[in-house]
Amino acid sequence: MLQTLLVIASVASIALGDIRGVSPDKQHLYQPITENGKQYWHCLNDSAIKLSYDQINDDFCDCPDGSDEPGTHACPNPPFKFYCANRGHFPNYIPHFKVNDGVCDYDVCCDGSDELGGICKDKCKEIHRQFEDYKAKVEKSVSAALSKKQGIIADAKNKRDRLVNNLKKLEQMLPHKKMQLNQLQLQWEEKGDQDLSVYDVLGEHISDLVSRLDAHKKDITKQEHQIQLLETLLDTLSHEYNPNFNDPAVKDSIHKYQEYISNKDEEIKEDIKETNKILHELGERAKAMNHNGGDYIQFKPTLGNMLHHYFQLFTGTFLTKPESQVKSTLSSDELSIQIESLENEIASIEHKITAIKENLNSDFGPDDVLRAYELKTITKRLGGYNYLIHILGSVLQDDVLIGNFKKYEDGKVYFDKGSKCWNGPHRSAVVEFECGDKLELISVSEPEKCRYSFLVRGEAWCEPVTDKDILATFKIDYDLL
Repeated sequence: MLQTLLVIASVASIALGDIRGVSPDKQHLYQPITENGKQYWHCLNDSAIKLSYDQINDDFCDCPDGSDEPGTHACPNPPFKFYCANRGHFPNYIPHFKVNDGVCDYDVCCDGSDELGGICKDKCKEIHRQFEDYKAKVEKSVSAALSKKQGIIADAKNKRDRLVNNLKKLEQMLPHKKMQLNQLQLQWEEKGDQDLSVYDVLGEHISDLVSRLDAHKKDITKQEHQIQLLETLLDTLSHEYNPNFNDPAVKDSIHKYQEYISNKDEEIKEDIKETNKILHELGERAKAMNHNGGDYIQFKPTLGNMLHHYFQLFTGTFLTKPESQVKSTLSSDELSIQIESLENEIASIEHKITAIKENLNSDFGPDDVLRAYELKTITKRLGGYNYLIHILGSVLQDDVLIGNFKKYEDGKVYFDKGSKCWNGPHRSAVVEFECGDKLELISVSEPEKCRYSFLVRGEAWCEPVTDKDILATFKIDYDLL
C-alpha cells in the first residue's frame, strides 16, 4: 500500500513539477534529462549513475548519496532533510527517519506533508492562529520589559555621571589641599628645632611599636573569636550529647573540655594590659622630655611627625629655606595636629579618586547596566536554603559566604573568595542572566563541589525579538486542534 502511495505521489509531483521533500531552492537539482522521448536523472554526487525519472522517491535507495529519495526514508544518509512547505505558517525541515512513520509531527510539519495518504491533516491555519496569539503576548511582555530596561539604563548612566562629577570635584579639591599642607609645613619648619620633643627623635621607633601592638591586638582578637566559636560548639556538645551511648572518645573529650574551662588561664590578657600600661607610661615620660631643653610640647607618636622631622633636617642642611610669607601664630603642637589632619584628608581624597577611577574603568556590562543594581539585592529560598545575591557585592547561602564580586565577563558575573568548604576549595559562583518581566532568582545548582551556578531573570537582559525567536519557544496546544 505504501509503495503504491509513493508511486502515485511521485507521479503527481513530477506532473506538478515539484519533487516531494525538496525545498524550492533545490528543486532545480531534480530537473529531468530527456533522451529519445524518455526522462532520466543523475545522482547528485555521482553523475555516472543514471536513473529513470520515476525512480525518484520510489522508496528504494538507488544512489549511494541517497539523493534519489528526498521524500522517503529509504536511504540512511540523504544529503538534506525533508522539506515541509507549511503554507500559512513557517516552512521547516524534518529528519528523514520521521518521514512516513505514521506520526503527525505538527510541531515541525503542520501541513502533514511528512506522512502520505492523508494520515495527517493540514493544521497550519489553526497552529498559526495559536502562534499569532502567543506572539502578541510575548511582544507585549518584551515591549514592557524593554521600556523598563530603558529606565534601568538611565539609572545606570545617572550613577556613572554622579561618579564622574564626584571625581572632578575631588581632583579640583586636591591641589588646594596640597597647597594648604605645604603652607603649614613651611610654618612648622619656621619653628625650627626649638620645639622638638623626644617624640620627634624617637618617632620612627614609637610608631613602629604602636603598629606592631595594633597588629598583635588584631591577631589576638581574631584568635579569641575563633576560640569562642570552638568553645560554644563544645559547650553545646557537652550539654546535649547522650551519655547513654557510652562512647568513650566523646566522654573523654567532654571531660577534658570541662577541665579546660575550669582551669582557663586569664594571664595572657593581663600581660597585654600590662604591656599597654608600660607603653602609656613611656609615652607620658617622653612627652615631658624636650630634646633640647625647650618648652613642654605635646606631640603624638605619628608617622607624620617623624616625616616632618627628617624633612626639616634635610632642608635645613642641604637647601635654603624659603621665607615664609605668613608667620604662624599657632604652636608647633597645633601646627602638627593640623598638618596630620590635612595629610589624612589628602590621603582620603587620593584613595577616593583611585577607587572611583577603578570603578569607572570596570566592565559592568552593556550600557553599564549592572551599575543600576549597585544597591539592590535578590533573595529567594530554594532547596531549603535562603539565597541573597548582591550583584556587585556578594552572594550568601543563609549566613555562609559563597563569594565576593570578582568581574563581569561574557555576559556573566563571577564571584570568588567565599567561605572554605569542609575538605574542599573556597566557594565561588557564576551568575547568568536571561530576559524576564522582573528581577528574580530562577535557579541554583552546584555543578562542581562548592562552585555554584545561578540563573537570574530581569528586564535588563531583554532584547527585541523576531518571529524566529518567538517560534523557538512556541508550544502547540493540541487540545485546540
